[in-house]
Amino acid sequence: MSKLESIKADLSLHEKILFAAVAIMITLVGWTAANYLAVKSWLLFMALLAIVGISIFIVYQYRIIKKLIKELIDV
Repeated sequence: MSKLESIKADLSLHEKILFAAVAIMITLVGWTAANYLAVKSWLLFMALLAIVGISIFIVYQYRIIKKLIKELIDV
């Protein structure tokens, strides 16, 4: 596998991971908004921590994708 194909494969993988993380975050925000009156506060706090963690993960994945695109342009 050439370097170009390897970068393209990595880029595709990280894009899929990013989209899955965004979908999970949207789902968590929707669940929290729909159930904030019916669940205990510790569960809402855990959901908030998960949302913050996924947000950090999304930023990390985005930076990896930007780096891979820059490598792809340089090749």
